[in-house]
Amino acid sequence: MNRIVLALLACLIVLPATAFAQDTPPTIPTLDAVTVSGVQPGPGLWRATRGGHTLLILGSLTPIPRGMTWKTDEIDDALAHSGALLLPPHVEIKPNVGFFGKLVLLPSLIGVRNAPDGATLQETVPPDVYARWLEVKARYIGDDRRVERYRPIFAALELYKSAVKKTGLAKSGQITRAVTDLAQKHGVKQIPVEYTLLVDDPRAAVKAFKKSTLDDVSCFAQSVQNIEPQLADMTARANAWATGDLAALRDDRRAAQLITCMNAVTEGGVAQRIGLADVPKAVRERWLATVDEAMAANTQVVAIVPIDDLLSGDGYLAALRAKGYTVESPDGGE
Repeated sequence: MNRIVLALLACLIVLPATAFAQDTPPTIPTLDAVTVSGVQPGPGLWRATRGGHTLLILGSLTPIPRGMTWKTDEIDDALAHSGALLLPPHVEIKPNVGFFGKLVLLPSLIGVRNAPDGATLQETVPPDVYARWLEVKARYIGDDRRVERYRPIFAALELYKSAVKKTGLAKSGQITRAVTDLAQKHGVKQIPVEYTLLVDDPRAAVKAFKKSTLDDVSCFAQSVQNIEPQLADMTARANAWATGDLAALRDDRRAAQLITCMNAVTEGGVAQRIGLADVPKAVRERWLATVDEAMAANTQVVAIVPIDDLLSGDGYLAALRAKGYTVESPDGGE
């Protein structure tokens, strides 16, 4: 799932007190890790230019095989001639209350993942979808009865997280760490790109959310149907990323599912009221503003952006073009 979808889901799960309420993850059997053999040539960089200034963009990928090794020569050279590194956009959604306010809110968190009125997945989703769910749940989650009372979208998230872990894949943190280490070596300033949504009266938001419904059955159905093909695609995409194969990185099925799940998160009444629907656009605008500031102060800048945000039709590259940047892809196209 896209990082913003996951951030918004995390907001709905633990809106008032992320630091205080964490479920214990289920025990997951271990399979042989997925690997990309050998040292790979590494991903290419997008180039955006305007007014004699250059922005070089590395598209990061998640998940990737643990311990994947890729050549950093191109990004190393780019950083050696750059004045700043823009870190991946970071979304934080938190309650507009203090520490003790969070403690007071803790009781309202109980059961926040669960469907309203105690409904189970079997009662919520179509029979054929539920039958498929039982198959993939047994394979990737195991005997965890709690998830049967989750809202469909949270059950889909649990399936995704467990399947990725079981298949030997990991988050993209190692990519960012490799690049920030290089930036530190060259003395390049690292600039965070952060967006925080403060939610007023989070207790009321949690209560309203518990009673509300989400149009998330389609997200759940696509997630259940696609999980195993996606696991194979994730490995293929990791290889494509590590070898700079831009064409193989495009995944229309994944893109369609992300849109379905994003809409399920953002189009509900509670989400609209607290501003969740505005987060993706606000994050993109914050990133563009940071780009403009960094480019004004430096002849060349490097940025790390999740690959899905680059490749989508209304993503960051399209936004740069709309602002007058000339954008060239790693394979020489526009």
